[in-house]
Amino acid sequence: MDNENLKKLFKAGAILLVLDAPQSQLEFGIDVNCWNTGPRFKGIKFIPPGAHFVYYSLHNTKTTQSNSQDSLEGEGEGTIQVTEGGVTGGDVRIGFWRLFESGEVVVMKWNAYNEEMELEKDKDQLARYKAGIQEFDPFLGPYPLLPPESTYPAWLKLSDHISRATIGKVFPADGFVNSHDDQLEDELARATKIIDRQQKKEKEELPQAGSSSRTMGPIREEENTVEMETNSEAQHLQEQSKDRTTMRKSESKDNLVKFTPFDLRSSFRKGAVGEEVTRYSLDKSWLLNNLFTTAYNSDVSLFLGEYQAAFVTMLLSYHLGAFRQWKSMTILLCQSTEASLSPNYTRLISGFIGTLHQQLVSIPSNFFMDLLFASPDQDDMTANFLEQGLKMLGRNVQAALRRGMCLEFRKPMHALQKSVLESFEWKIPGDFKKIQQVLEMQAQSDDDDDDYEEEGEYAPVIVE
Repeated sequence: MDNENLKKLFKAGAILLVLDAPQSQLEFGIDVNCWNTGPRFKGIKFIPPGAHFVYYSLHNTKTTQSNSQDSLEGEGEGTIQVTEGGVTGGDVRIGFWRLFESGEVVVMKWNAYNEEMELEKDKDQLARYKAGIQEFDPFLGPYPLLPPESTYPAWLKLSDHISRATIGKVFPADGFVNSHDDQLEDELARATKIIDRQQKKEKEELPQAGSSSRTMGPIREEENTVEMETNSEAQHLQEQSKDRTTMRKSESKDNLVKFTPFDLRSSFRKGAVGEEVTRYSLDKSWLLNNLFTTAYNSDVSLFLGEYQAAFVTMLLSYHLGAFRQWKSMTILLCQSTEASLSPNYTRLISGFIGTLHQQLVSIPSNFFMDLLFASPDQDDMTANFLEQGLKMLGRNVQAALRRGMCLEFRKPMHALQKSVLESFEWKIPGDFKKIQQVLEMQAQSDDDDDDYEEEGEYAPVIVE
């Protein structure tokens, strides 16, 4: 690209300054691009306007470093690099969502005390950085826009529904999220309480034998002493955990990621009984309709925007809450049989099929573990919820197409079916290619019949 076009791109694109970062210790990424940074690295230029996810982590082990221009290679064309454990030799991966504007300059500074990045909010400081932005140009890595390294088309397919409304609705005011999940701690605390109650109940149910208790007196005393020490230590740890939780909650309630809550097990209206409960326990259409109309105001882009944001946040910051939301929304749409037959949901389900297709072709086939794939409706922890959901989605779409309804589903469903078979070796039921060919033949036959009726022996007679 010539200098003139580079200057235009420099002015049109947004710039992210990353200042005072630890040298050769930072893993830094934006969207599906990730680098191990060098000592000259001070940020990214040529960022296209729109929604982007920026993330980083510190290395806590010795790793091979490269300069800011050397990106981590993916596992194939269009595939996102995923590193085990959250980072390449690091600890917690932290990131933030932002809707970048054309010509905007965003500044991140390293806080050595907290060991984390902070966004510069002082308007005067931001104005000074923007006025002297040319001085940083030699130290800015380019966003990969030009082929063959261009990743922007793949990113757009993963984030085209994510808007300012999505980011404002789900993420904290500053947009920061990390792989630490408070919800996971709460769940572990609840599980610990359940185990404690069970152990206490089992202890109370033990037979009390007077003679054995007399002969085992010293042992009992020793056990009681150990138990008191253990309880004291557990109480101390519990108090510490409570203090940390209280501190986190008192800092700001606005720092929580707030995905739209819903319960797949309560998928029927309040007051429903009998056949209605059974029906909508299996078919999630009532829950989808209620959620879509109330929480999302029947806005397809808002619904799919949160679905995309949950997937990207799960993938790039390893946020467990984001995985839960993505998983629940996937199950919800795959199991909504009535909705798949309704024209009111054609745009939503068609968009969902295309979005899910792009998500699945963008990750390595071994990204998910069996444990994470466990269906929330089954005790079998090896149950693959996604494979089960895709099969149900295939049956629902096939039923709709055979009735001549929701014809928009056939092409995206055929593409999803083909790629899932190639990548995961899962077979989605339904011959969508054949259905498409039959429908095209029927359409051609109808056209021929119309031509015959107009031109043949029984053509209508025009009376003047």
